[in-house]
Amino acid sequence: MANQIEDVIYSRLQATSAVTDLVSTRVYPIRRPADASLPLIVYERLSEFCPPAMAADPGNVIARFRFSCQADTPENARDVAAKLKACIGYYMDSTTTPVVDGCLPESSSDEFEFGADLFAVERDFQIAYRE
Repeated sequence: MANQIEDVIYSRLQATSAVTDLVSTRVYPIRRPADASLPLIVYERLSEFCPPAMAADPGNVIARFRFSCQADTPENARDVAAKLKACIGYYMDSTTTPVVDGCLPESSSDEFEFGADLFAVERDFQIAYRE
């Protein structure tokens, strides 16, 4: 069983055929390998917030994650981003460790890296979970 929220999210992506049909196992934390083929997804935790509690720490965490859906064309990058949103957006699971209370889509932007001829759709999600 997973013990980090990144493990839960990675498992969710790998268990969703709509995502793996496009990126296979090419889902990477923080940065992509230089020799990785496209399309792929890179994810990272941008920040986290633990809401205050009065008597004891209940273990609630709200983290902000960014997913970069990278491909060789804008259309392919947008397709990966759409599948990612369908997989992660509004996802909840009380059977995982940590428990996922909810994943809310926040923002999205399109990027183009001229030197690498790489298109990316960046999607941010707010992920609430319990440690």
